Amino acid sequence: MKNGQAGLWLLLGSGALLGLLLLGLRVGSFAIDFDLMRRAMLHYDPTEPAQLVLVQLRLPRLLLAVLAGAGLAVSGYLMQAMVNNSLADPYLLGTASGAGLGAVLCFALLPTLTWAGIYLPPVAALLGALGTTLVVVALGMDRGQLRPAPLLLGGIAVGSLATAIGGLLTFLSDTPDKLRTVTFWAMGSFERAGWNLLPYPALALAGTLGLFAFLQKDLAILLLGEERAEALGVPVARLRWILIVSASVLTGCVVALCGPIGFVGLMMPHVTRWLLGVTGRWNLLVCALLGGCFLLACDLLARLLYPPAGVPVGIVTALFGVPFFVYLLRKKGT
Repeated sequence: MKNGQAGLWLLLGSGALLGLLLLGLRVGSFAIDFDLMRRAMLHYDPTEPAQLVLVQLRLPRLLLAVLAGAGLAVSGYLMQAMVNNSLADPYLLGTASGAGLGAVLCFALLPTLTWAGIYLPPVAALLGALGTTLVVVALGMDRGQLRPAPLLLGGIAVGSLATAIGGLLTFLSDTPDKLRTVTFWAMGSFERAGWNLLPYPALALAGTLGLFAFLQKDLAILLLGEERAEALGVPVARLRWILIVSASVLTGCVVALCGPIGFVGLMMPHVTRWLLGVTGRWNLLVCALLGGCFLLACDLLARLLYPPAGVPVGIVTALFGVPFFVYLLRKKGT
């Protein structure tokens, strides 16, 4: 696609994101008008309850939804490029389950979640995501080549094992408070959002997008197939390691803060390629923007379905994701 068409989608996506943010700020246990939003942004007064709710509760929640959606979408895009399979995403390859296991270890076993000013769950989730992804990739390798079928089956098996271990740790949790924390986190939500947590997914997303701004050509060629990429001089082995680490970092940060939220990383790369083609220059940025808009809209729908707290956002994404996954399976079978 031409750069002008990509610019149009970036503009439309940015407008949709802004509109969803404004709508999300208004929806809640009580309505907030635009005048209050303006006053809160220009002259924040924490003694006014409505402004306090707006700035300290609603806005961090919405921004976390945007960052989580963008991170999962980009992670899915990178994984589909890494294995050259349109069904790959952080959940099917076990990355999210490994991240979840790392986070559960923190929630269930550690007496405190902060050490030396560092919030530990994203770190543990990153290690878990990276570990499970490496195991799955090793299972999918055959004579130096990644095989899609063993890779996906290995991802399902390893992901199921990580989920089972996490469930066992939750069951054996020694205090009701820890059990509630892990159970609520496992349902997938943005209730833990806070200004102190936003830098983790924001830095991971910014670093990944910045890195692949320089590797965009190699990534686009890899999507055309491993053999063609090697013939054109792309260092496939090194690029795959970069993809593994980047996708694990993004998934780990999101899962640690928001819990398991599925199908975003599966759907958004497909939508991006439908709009811009396989090798579009701005694909990754558009994919991030679409992911942020999608998850923000899902969070808004979740709160409208069951106000004021809302149903777990993972349930809403599954309502869209499962039919989409079935469609992809039927399409690949024809």
